Amino acid sequence: MTSAAAPATAAEALERVDALRDTLLAGGEAADRTAGFPDKGVDALKAAGLLSAAIPAEYGGSGLAAPALAELAARIGRCCGSTGMIWAMHQLQLACLVPSAAAQPELADYLRTAAAEQHLVASVTSEAGIGGNLRMSKAALVQVGEEYLVEKHATTVSYGEQADSLLVTARRDDRAAADDQVLVLVRAEQARLRRTGPWNTLGMRGTCSSPQHLQAVVPRGQVLAEPFGAIAGRVMVPLSHILWAAVWTGIATDAFRRAVRFSQTKAKATRRGSTFAPDSRLGRMHAVLTMLRAHVQELAAEFAESRASGGSPRDLTVPANALKVSASEESVRVAVLALEVCGMAGYSEEGEFSVARHLRDLYSGRIMIANDKLTAVNTELLLTGQDFLD
Repeated sequence: MTSAAAPATAAEALERVDALRDTLLAGGEAADRTAGFPDKGVDALKAAGLLSAAIPAEYGGSGLAAPALAELAARIGRCCGSTGMIWAMHQLQLACLVPSAAAQPELADYLRTAAAEQHLVASVTSEAGIGGNLRMSKAALVQVGEEYLVEKHATTVSYGEQADSLLVTARRDDRAAADDQVLVLVRAEQARLRRTGPWNTLGMRGTCSSPQHLQAVVPRGQVLAEPFGAIAGRVMVPLSHILWAAVWTGIATDAFRRAVRFSQTKAKATRRGSTFAPDSRLGRMHAVLTMLRAHVQELAAEFAESRASGGSPRDLTVPANALKVSASEESVRVAVLALEVCGMAGYSEEGEFSVARHLRDLYSGRIMIANDKLTAVNTELLLTGQDFLD
């Protein structure tokens, strides 16, 4: 498949996404019905050069900053929540690789390849037996000559079987503590994946996030030198919450738009001489969405400024956790109101006013790193003196 050059600007990238709207919509509906990968939508994004959005221009990508990535994630999410989440997770993996590329030629070469060939990169951070804790691993690197063996039982690997590469967390070696982790780039041809369970879920069905057993052997240069803890705190955690929140906001925005169109259709059908009372729930939905979009863009801008400054970045853990919790809950609120406005037309799985898939997809947000865990972290930081309102 021949791909277009990466978009040079955020505006150009948005134009390309908008041109793919019908393809993304159709692919999302098919993926939801079958719990299959939205290959047509993802292939269209590849052909449009949109998978390299987070790769710097020096490596052949667009070099877009977090605010633009968030807007793109939201725009894709309006068409298909699963495709939006796949795209967002992929961009997050690229962003984790970029800081290490300057000091590790193998990673720089990989980013050039990923941009030129529009590689799709997945994440393998979950693991059986660690209770969903990103910052702990049971799996460890084992040195085999000049290479490393890694074996991991992951509880969820989104689109792992469709990915060109994977980023895997593991202990530095078999003597390391559970939180002494590294991040490992594994190309698909270096890995053996074996599905260990089904993927038949309420929503986000197209992400194909089945549990997997991974075994891979990689050269030393594909192990990131920077400790994973630093990468997680500086890049992975804040950017994941920003981009996930953007996708959820995009899904909720489409639910809102369907409710608006339903109300407009209802108004036109009202008999002449009758009074049509506008539904105040539309105003409430708009207010929530306005707040969510502003919150996403505010934190995205702060993240981008922190990355660009080159100094000691501000710890964004608290605001990122707060954004994730609020977006995952308030987006559902919008979709519920849209369902109430549309009634049976919204409850149906089919038709232009259906918001059934929107609701099912949005409920996933509460368990993508459980909200209770994040609020517990923020509460602990509050009680130790951190000012939430800084």
